[in-house]
Amino acid sequence: MDKDHLVQLISNSLIHDSDNSESRRYHIEFTNYLKQLNLDQLRTMSKEFIL
Repeated sequence: MDKDHLVQLISNSLIHDSDNSESRRYHIEFTNYLKQLNLDQLRTMSKEFIL
């Protein structure tokens, strides 16, 4: 998996979309945080939280 796909997978798995603006803001912030991680960190995170 490439980095963008892992970021999307993790953020969508951990944060449920909601109609309120606070949830959307949190989702954007979390996605930005994930984009700062390297590929190995994202792989580790996906194994810990998704499986």
